[in-house]
Amino acid sequence: MRAFVVDHGLRTGSAEEAARVVGRLASLGIPARLLIWCGPKPETRLQERARAVRLALLETACAEAGILHLLLGHHADDQRETLAMRRIRRSGPDGLAGICAMRETRLVRILRPLLDVPKERLIATLRARGIAWEEDPSNGDPRFERARLRATEPSAWPSLAAAIDAGRGRSAREEAVARLAARIARPDPAAQRLTIEFAALGEEERGLAAAFLRRALLAVGGKAYPPDPAALERLLRDLKRSRRRRASLARCLIARCGTTLEIAPEPARWRLGSSSRPLAGAPFRPLLLERTSRLCMMHEARGGAAASSDEPPTPAVGAPREGPGS
Repeated sequence: MRAFVVDHGLRTGSAEEAARVVGRLASLGIPARLLIWCGPKPETRLQERARAVRLALLETACAEAGILHLLLGHHADDQRETLAMRRIRRSGPDGLAGICAMRETRLVRILRPLLDVPKERLIATLRARGIAWEEDPSNGDPRFERARLRATEPSAWPSLAAAIDAGRGRSAREEAVARLAARIARPDPAAQRLTIEFAALGEEERGLAAAFLRRALLAVGGKAYPPDPAALERLLRDLKRSRRRRASLARCLIARCGTTLEIAPEPARWRLGSSSRPLAGAPFRPLLLERTSRLCMMHEARGGAAASSDEPPTPAVGAPREGPGS
């Protein structure tokens, strides 16, 4: 086991807090590496961008250490907050499934084993073991959406049971997309290009075809979020109507020639010096690894085993410059 501790450097005192966490981990016999987010910080969408940077830094740190499984400490309260926020935004069925317990990225498999464990239980576990913890002051900062949500009545938030039911549906859709990818997609990692048997795609139910195309665009373009559903529907409709068509969407160039569809990254993306290899992501990673029979590895599994009260919660992780605890 190895822990990573992130110091985002966004407020006074964060360095001291991170150092204390590293010290506590060391006292428990857990090797810890302090990672610091250096450089200028964004002035807008601060938490969203900090989350994206943090995850990228964690993945890189894991890859450098030869670690495949990255465990994150999101708990049941985080899940319910996420569900409440997505319900306010009127998210679709995938969004209302909440945070997934397992997800594969280009570098690691992200696991969240504590999603059904309430925060109170984690605190009780630490108290029973005599282990101190740090409270992030930004959790109560009303500038941020989650902090404002925490000031409301938690009993009005969606239940975890709703997320589990929605998660089963999302897993079923992911499995269907994965099986379709194994049947009709031919990835070319060197060119970062995906070739699709479009005639076969056109025979699929419209919802499944759209879900597959959405994942294909994410895999090739490398964006964090899928394209607008209306834009995706228009693209799929136009592609079906024409024997030869070119379009761009989600940082991708899409070209149909007869019964074949090719998706490639926009040239400008590579001119900017991007080093990402998005095609290594699910659902196309098993194709690249020639392990198409093990499609279950691509599912966004739901649930997550509850932690034993005898075990301390999973530590979280962090960024490019190493601190003195490394």
